[in-house]
Amino acid sequence: MTAMPPALSVFETLESEVRSYCRDWPAVFDRAHGARLTDEDGHTYLDFFAGAGSLNYGHNNPVLKRALI
Repeated sequence: MTAMPPALSVFETLESEVRSYCRDWPAVFDRAHGARLTDEDGHTYLDFFAGAGSLNYGHNNPVLKRALI
């Protein structure tokens, strides 16, 4: 069984050319918490890349999220 790559037009429209790495991933992530990312199909991944926004605190840190909201 071969996974079909997601439509990448959203990345071409909304993402900066600097962030070209996202075009190479075989998944589209729709949830994240701490160091874990979850794709649209429910598969969970450990975020070794840890982009600049989540590097120090993880994704959706509840303390930071509460302060921002």
